Amino acid sequence: MRSDAQEAAGLPRGDDKRVYDAYIAGRQSAAMAVAVRAGLFDLLAQAERDDSGDADFRGLSRSAIQSEMNWSERGTRSMLGALHAIGLLQKAPEGFRATAEAIRSLTRDTPGSLRGLIDMEVDHFLSPKALWDSLQEDNATIYGGEDPWEAHGKDPAKARAFTEAMHSVSERPAAGFADHVELAETQRLLDVGGGSGALSIAVARANPKLECVVWDIAAVCPLAEEYVAKADLSDRVTAEVGDMFAAAYPDGYDAILFSQILHDWSYETGAELLARAFAALPSGGQVLVHEKLIEDEDSDGRVPLANVLVSLDMLVWTEGQQYGVSELKTALRKAGFEHVKRRKTVGYWSAVSGVKP
Repeated sequence: MRSDAQEAAGLPRGDDKRVYDAYIAGRQSAAMAVAVRAGLFDLLAQAERDDSGDADFRGLSRSAIQSEMNWSERGTRSMLGALHAIGLLQKAPEGFRATAEAIRSLTRDTPGSLRGLIDMEVDHFLSPKALWDSLQEDNATIYGGEDPWEAHGKDPAKARAFTEAMHSVSERPAAGFADHVELAETQRLLDVGGGSGALSIAVARANPKLECVVWDIAAVCPLAEEYVAKADLSDRVTAEVGDMFAAAYPDGYDAILFSQILHDWSYETGAELLARAFAALPSGGQVLVHEKLIEDEDSDGRVPLANVLVSLDMLVWTEGQQYGVSELKTALRKAGFEHVKRRKTVGYWSAVSGVKP
């Protein structure tokens, strides 16, 4: 109901809360990314471990955090207040402690942590200016317009940071993928553009007879080998330099995997990649696609927000977009695959498979 003052000012009925909340939400991402880069959550997690992980850990004081982070007093107060309101910090008798979710998802060397992905936001935040430029140019602008994959090939630091980020966002979904995809009868899997090998590692763990090859650019293969060695799977997961745009894919595989690959390219290029996979597979071989899909519109014409927003990331990073469920199924069938099936796995992720007749 409008107040007399609102009515006198000619203001429309209602409020601006939804619009303002959407506007201010970017500050949450910025605060979280800066705290990750600064090592705040690692600091708090270590302090709790040093206290023997006591459930009665009394926290670190604001002044202690300020000193360790080398932040200003006003900045420390603002950051801690924001992170507490977001739900990543909680108040303790002597200051602040990280929540269990923050320790699980934002600390270094924690399995399934998103730290690598979020840390990259400091350097590559999806700012309004970056989005504006990409909308105008319809071209990846993340490295000043340079092709991201060429940039990674020339700069090992960029390749490592990107691979770490993708491993970060893939590790937990990879385990979900392995839980939901049947590979017991599969002998060899080609992981196209497999990056760190997160998906190959997960499915190899779940299927002791399976051999996987991470097929990626030369700058990435040594990084994949590091992750595979850490997982103690070098005997069954290897990395080979390859070109996903080669005229023909290598044969000898009864499964081909595209994890977060198709969304990097136009629909036309995606169709070409699927056609190459179809040609390389034997009869009965299967293609596997792992993506965050946009659900088909519901009765209200609405689709889930989180995966739709990833298409904005694709605008500044790649030539692609997120697929809708029906779009991807149609693309697989057009490539010649049958028995196309979608399984929701974990979180926002899905696995879609098809079999070559």
